[in-house]
Amino acid sequence: MGITRRLLKAAVQSAYTKTMDKVGSKVVAGMTDTSSDAPNAYYTPKRNLYESMVEEEESNKDDTEKT
Repeated sequence: MGITRRLLKAAVQSAYTKTMDKVGSKVVAGMTDTSSDAPNAYYTPKRNLYESMVEEEESNKDDTEKT
């Protein structure tokens, strides 16, 4: 009985730890600004968004100067 209980406890603890690792990394990634080499592929870093906004503004300036 004791061995079964220990094995079951270890399995539940391992599953809980794996679940919390996955959920926690998504929560942290969503709250923080990460660098362009973000470790999580599902999260687009904010710095790339800013860079694209600057490029868009520059292209708009170039378009207005040409007309």
